[in-house]
Amino acid sequence: MTRTQWIVQAFLCGTIAVIAACATKPANETTFIQPAASVVPKNTISINYSLRHNIYLFQLQSVNDSEFNAKSVVNEKVIEDRAIPREKYISFANRIYDFAEKYKSEKLAAVPDCKAPFNIRLEKAGQVEEVQGCRSNDASGELGKIIREGEILFYAGE
Repeated sequence: MTRTQWIVQAFLCGTIAVIAACATKPANETTFIQPAASVVPKNTISINYSLRHNIYLFQLQSVNDSEFNAKSVVNEKVIEDRAIPREKYISFANRIYDFAEKYKSEKLAAVPDCKAPFNIRLEKAGQVEEVQGCRSNDASGELGKIIREGEILFYAGE
């Protein structure tokens, strides 16, 4: 998949989500998953981004209340796919959610010819929310820190 195809696909997914009006979240929601939640709803968080000529995907998924997975993909090839502990899943999912909410609230200007686009897709209880941007708009480097921390999840013991 070329960079242009990836950008077009991300744009189409975002457009479909808006048209379907499923990008809204309840007004009282402050975290993606409550840390003390007795049951974790089935959900998926995906971060798509490109660096140079490579397309990356980092994905977290709760299959059920006791099975949580993380996956890393480069150019459509699965690099890592393994189970992670519940507490780490909840903490990391909320960190990604907080970043996405902060990025949206700052309403950063679009960068023409962005060389490092990203797309964060949050799916929970049938609702889909997407945040798209350019890594060069993230002056704090927070997205890069989140991605590195996510990769550490693969190697950290339970």
